[in-house]
Amino acid sequence: MKTANLTKLVTGICSGNYSQAELIQYIHLAQKISLSYLKYQEMLGKRISGHSFAADLELADLAMDCIAELFGRDQGGQFTQLKKYYEGKFAEMPVIDDAEVLILTRRLIVRKTKQELSRIFRERDPEGAKIVRNIKVAIRTAADLHIFRELGKEFVFQGTFPKWEESFSLTAAMQRQLRRSAPPMQDELIYKVFLDNFHSSDSVSASIRKLLLSMASLQGYQNFVSLETLVKLVRYAKFDACREKITINENVPTPADHLETKEMEEYIDVVMASIWARLDLQYLRTRKLNTDKAVIYHQALRDVLYDLIQKRDTSSYYKNLKFYISGLTQKEYRQQERSVFEYLAKLAKKEFRKYLCEML
Repeated sequence: MKTANLTKLVTGICSGNYSQAELIQYIHLAQKISLSYLKYQEMLGKRISGHSFAADLELADLAMDCIAELFGRDQGGQFTQLKKYYEGKFAEMPVIDDAEVLILTRRLIVRKTKQELSRIFRERDPEGAKIVRNIKVAIRTAADLHIFRELGKEFVFQGTFPKWEESFSLTAAMQRQLRRSAPPMQDELIYKVFLDNFHSSDSVSASIRKLLLSMASLQGYQNFVSLETLVKLVRYAKFDACREKITINENVPTPADHLETKEMEEYIDVVMASIWARLDLQYLRTRKLNTDKAVIYHQALRDVLYDLIQKRDTSSYYKNLKFYISGLTQKEYRQQERSVFEYLAKLAKKEFRKYLCEML
């Protein structure tokens, strides 16, 4: 990566003494650094972009989104974040060259990219963000659970070691206990071991501890597990039964009683927001429905989704709608309501199924 005149370029941008071409040059440099970090994360196995032919283009756009906030200006036209960062660093280093400025720039861009990825992850996958947070809190508060980092990934292991500062480095005693030379356990076996020991009444830390103790008892495998795998396991335990029920329309026993929790309700909220947008576009704006009827449909459709996760086998579209339209008869439902309402119900259930299955 070229570093010639980088100090002059950054100084000019922070002081406001730059040309449009120089600003574009710096933006391109920042995008390249962010893009390199994103590609490195994908090499480690993290799915950031899609798997289509346009994945590289998607990553490039995402890199630009990640750094965009750095170029916000104040009323005076100053790049406040860049100015605060660089001027503070320059004050600590009176003598600085282009190579050192490049190091500072990389740190800034990578840190900002990490922050934005975390935000995007929370927005795209609020359930996954909660699971990650809950797992990390459980590990931090459990005396015998620890995290270490290797090649950009986080791993969890169990052992009676004193808690150390969150540097993610391993002590010599920890190194000796870890079976690093053993092969990793296959995902299918980890899943089986986890479910064999899973109880809905267990805390997150208890579930992790049981899994790791079982893994440690299998001498031919590693005795630690990636944080990413733990997130998948928690999702499986929460949503596997619901996925099967919705996919094949059969009642199956749940592995846990989490199907009526707020996490599931959040997915319903997302689907219902989408359905309301469709109601507005296709029926309110074209005056095929009035506002009062659209609100009734929206409330009844929400009940349809709740019936799915609460295993109400006796529910029906007619009963869902009749709850909000007093005196509605079967004949009136078939003649006046069924066509539109059942079409919307089909769309809502399809979208709800998609959200749940994508989480597995």
